[in-house]
Amino acid sequence: MAIAGGAAASSLLALVYAYFDAACPFIYLNMVGTAIVGTVAGIVTGRLLVRGLVRNNLAAATAGAAVGLIALYVAWAAWPGALIDKPTTDLRFAHLLTSPAALWATITAINHQGAWKFDGRIQSGVVLWLAWAGEAAYFMGLGLYWARRYVASEPFCEVCQHWCGFEARVLETHGWDAERLKHCLESKDLTQLAALGPRTPNDVEWFRIDLRRCRGCGNTATLTAKRVELVSEDGKVGEKIEVVLDGLMVSGPEIERLRNFRFDTPENRGG
Repeated sequence: MAIAGGAAASSLLALVYAYFDAACPFIYLNMVGTAIVGTVAGIVTGRLLVRGLVRNNLAAATAGAAVGLIALYVAWAAWPGALIDKPTTDLRFAHLLTSPAALWATITAINHQGAWKFDGRIQSGVVLWLAWAGEAAYFMGLGLYWARRYVASEPFCEVCQHWCGFEARVLETHGWDAERLKHCLESKDLTQLAALGPRTPNDVEWFRIDLRRCRGCGNTATLTAKRVELVSEDGKVGEKIEVVLDGLMVSGPEIERLRNFRFDTPENRGG
């Protein structure tokens, strides 16, 4: 179902891309169009896989690549007709879409004649094959990447059979030594957090801890630690975020301690 849904969405966009590619003389804009189609293919497929509770990374990557390939095929079936003002029956979209042999023969003929100009020369042969291979890599590679990323980015609770929810800013601490924070969290020695101190209003650098936790049982959870820095660009102040630690498994008691952490208590200071 995810492949079907992703293919339907990306194929419509691939049709638009085919006509845009045929009309646009700028190869760099065509590359942007290719990236957009591949990204949409992966994102739609990934979101549908997540809704279907698929958490196998290989299956997600395969589905994303398959949807990218389908979108590429649809774009190729539409492109010859868009390239020629009055296409014959053999070059029309419906015929090429339903006849892979005819599509391959058309692609080979276009490659022999040349398709577009670059640096004042009509490109054909090996150069054109390489360009088309790059286009295929964009379609399939981005589809694979985004579909897998959606499935791999969130932990899944096998007990409750659903994805974990996101809880932002569970704890914020003062400090800039990322390695120290990472060691502290990996060793589960939360008393060391007291030495960092709480974030203050004057801090331009601090650490932020987020959680992903099952809303059902509350036992399946992972921790993500980020280093946040205030930066100024074009007169505007924004946050620059660097991930220090991602996906660390934590227990229910550890989560509650982080939520209720108090820097000034004897227990948290290790006393």
